[in-house]
Amino acid sequence: MPKIRRFRSIRLLAATAVGLLAVALFPATSAQAATAPFTVSVKGGYNNTQSLGTATGSVTATAGSNQASYSVTLCGESTYPSSSVTIAAGSATALHTVYYQNCQTFSGDLNSSYGFTTAQITVSGSTFYPGNQYTTYTKSRTLYF
Repeated sequence: MPKIRRFRSIRLLAATAVGLLAVALFPATSAQAATAPFTVSVKGGYNNTQSLGTATGSVTATAGSNQASYSVTLCGESTYPSSSVTIAAGSATALHTVYYQNCQTFSGDLNSSYGFTTAQITVSGSTFYPGNQYTTYTKSRTLYF
C-alpha cells in the first residue's frame, strides 16, 4: 500500500522559512579590525645612551584594508630641538613633532590608495654628539595586522 505524504509542501515551506530566519539573525561576519600597540624609543649620543624620544600608542586596522586609525603620545627627551614620529601604512603617512622635552598626544586616520597589512612607526631625535656635530638618530618598528 502506498504511503500518503500529507503536508509535504507546508513542511518544505516551514524549513525554508527557518533557514532564512537563521541567515537573518546570524549575518556573515566580516574581518575584524586589529589594534596593534607599540612603544618605540630612540637613543643617540655617546654609545647610544642618551634618550632622545619615545612614542607610545596604537594603530587599529583590518589586514588588507586601505584605512587605519592611530593614537600616539610622543615625548621629546634630551633632544635638540625636536623629536618626531612618522606613522606609515600603505601609501599613507602621518608626521608629528614635539619640541624640546615636551609630550603631546596625536590621533588621526590613515587613508592609503591600496590595501596594506603592516604599519611602520619611526621615531627620530637629534643631538650635538659627537663633538659639535648635529646628528639625527632614528628607530623603527613594524606592526602587523
